[in-house]
Amino acid sequence: MTELTVIREIDPSARVAPDASIGPFCVIGPHVTIGPRTRLERRVCITGRTTIGSDNVLAEGCVLGAAPQDLKYGGGETVLSVGHRNRFGRMVTAHIGTEAGGYLTRIGDDNELADGCHVAHDCYIDDGVYLGPSVMLAGHIRVQSGAVIGALSGVHHFVTVGRYACVAPRTPVRRDVPPYTRFSHAAPNAPPTVIGAHEPGIRRAGLSTWEQKELRRALGELFDNEFAVQNKIEQLFNLGVEGEVAELCRFCQRSLKGVYGRYREVFRGRIPPEARDHLTPEQWAKIQRNVS
Repeated sequence: MTELTVIREIDPSARVAPDASIGPFCVIGPHVTIGPRTRLERRVCITGRTTIGSDNVLAEGCVLGAAPQDLKYGGGETVLSVGHRNRFGRMVTAHIGTEAGGYLTRIGDDNELADGCHVAHDCYIDDGVYLGPSVMLAGHIRVQSGAVIGALSGVHHFVTVGRYACVAPRTPVRRDVPPYTRFSHAAPNAPPTVIGAHEPGIRRAGLSTWEQKELRRALGELFDNEFAVQNKIEQLFNLGVEGEVAELCRFCQRSLKGVYGRYREVFRGRIPPEARDHLTPEQWAKIQRNVS
């Protein structure tokens, strides 16, 4: 009888928590850190300068930390950072950052990335985000906490998807999606747009009854006619709005001032503020030395 041996390739310099679970045929590179109780199922590859926190689950075939598919990447010591309690479906891929984009790709806590998702270089996924099957994120995107992106949707580089927003399945996203909104095709062959409030997101955000009411009213006023959004923002600020409504207005203002409706375009070729917030002091000091 043929004897089969389960093979794992774990570089001796990788830092793997004693209670992490590494499945058969996994490959872990030299600059990788894997935290407590994180579970790698079959044929998972973790490479690059990748740090993964605790209690994550990576299903079969995931590849995290590979080099970006960006010709501007020069082979620098850029990073992929993954937080805690994330669930990665089968064949999920995520790249390290680029030098020009801030050296960092970051996936926060409590996110779910379904089968076949791709997170490109210099993306920031906050907390509690759901990416449906085969969602494709181009580079330099930020997906804010609680957002939902439906299956087979593609997001253009430098887009921001706002807090607790919902992108419908099979939707091309070429501009920023405001918080707490539903973004989809209003009619067949029409370009995708805001089509209303995302009620499940409003309920999940933990807002008071009064805050929910004010937010729904503001969403109705802002997006019943998108050509007049700037004037309506000014009217709401004149009324002294605060909290989530004020943040919604500021989000829309930033998008209107951006390029093609994408605020993050202002960071093209520059290091975004999130990099400074999430890189370690040692990493930031190294970047400053390279820039100077």
